Amino acid sequence: MSLAAGLGQRGVHVLCADIHLDKPWPNNYGTWVDELQPLGLADCASHVWNRTAAYVRDDGRKSNLDRPYARVDRHKMKRRFLDRCQSSGNVVVVKAVAKEVDVEGERSASTVRLVMHGGEEVCVETRVVVDATGHSLNFVKFNQGKTPGFQAAYGVECVVSDKGYPFDNDEMLLMDFRDDHMQQSPEDRHTANTTPTFIYVMPLDDGAGRHVFFEETSLVASPAMDFDHLKQRLYKRLAHYNIHVDEVLEEEFCLIPMGGEMPVLRQRVVAFGGAAALVHPATGYMIARALELADKAAEIIAAELRASHADADETAHRIWDRLWNVGRRRQRDFFNFGGEYLQRIDLRTTRDFFAAFFDLPKDQWSAFLSFRLMQPLERLTFGLGVFARTTNRVRTSIVYDAITKGRFPLLMSVLPVYDVEDET
Repeated sequence: MSLAAGLGQRGVHVLCADIHLDKPWPNNYGTWVDELQPLGLADCASHVWNRTAAYVRDDGRKSNLDRPYARVDRHKMKRRFLDRCQSSGNVVVVKAVAKEVDVEGERSASTVRLVMHGGEEVCVETRVVVDATGHSLNFVKFNQGKTPGFQAAYGVECVVSDKGYPFDNDEMLLMDFRDDHMQQSPEDRHTANTTPTFIYVMPLDDGAGRHVFFEETSLVASPAMDFDHLKQRLYKRLAHYNIHVDEVLEEEFCLIPMGGEMPVLRQRVVAFGGAAALVHPATGYMIARALELADKAAEIIAAELRASHADADETAHRIWDRLWNVGRRRQRDFFNFGGEYLQRIDLRTTRDFFAAFFDLPKDQWSAFLSFRLMQPLERLTFGLGVFARTTNRVRTSIVYDAITKGRFPLLMSVLPVYDVEDET
């Protein structure tokens, strides 16, 4: 929606097909307030917490993060982008699903076969096809090799009893890696340490502590953690905190592929969002980055269309090369290493890592989470900062992984031996 609106505002004629056009977006999305403000979307938040915290230390102390957090208003944001599409006068949004993309028939255009709501089939010729269908990958080819990790989460928006609420009612809890609830047996302790999970807590009733969103999350694992196991852990945790759920208002099942291989950059179908591997390989974040990059991507696509390349393949390849320029590819290599490292470490090492992570200056850890650190020396400074602040357990495991797993891509991601092109 955001990309279509950006293209329409630049005079590009767009057909946007979405079979779920009349349905709300299914999952809850959170992001940092300072990421929404530059996009003019700060008002598209249903809740804002001025205080954000994390429990990531081995001694159980709280880390105060001093960075306001927001819950995206799914309904208002979708309406905003639909309005932008309509006001441009160049975007037609239809309730339909793409069934087939023919990239072989014509050199100058591709054909997309749509099945409209109601069953009618329509074929559309277009100079550029953009797949924004997330991780279905029906039309986008990826390189083969690395298996992605997966962030899995089970969440409930619920009403809890008034027996007691152990968290701060006006504070967003970003991650709580405490495992007090998993100490009842040797098996529980072993499971908690070898497959770490954390809880994510959003109080939603302005301090009353009765309307809350809880989500038990496996940050990144391969294979993905089972939803039933996450649900069991969540309710075991809530029981340990004496939190009784009176009413479940909404359940959420979230599965996000992270990292792995890059898309093939020599293909005619262009991708955006999850289909273009824009998810942060170490955190699962994407919403704010995709919204920011949508405007840049729209400028790239519009510019290539204005250049009047007769060959649709050439146009697509040039768009791919600019979307995934060398700076973004090297940045992704660095984040990929982080995600793969987090897959392999146990709970104690994870807590040691994040304790050092949040002890960094705020501009450094926030830059990591928010897809900045574009310059190689910024990434090197970040890595050395974590290394200096952490434990020998983390230092030893990171050095081992850097030598045996990170290798040349990791080295190139922190050395200033190439030009980092402008974001566009």
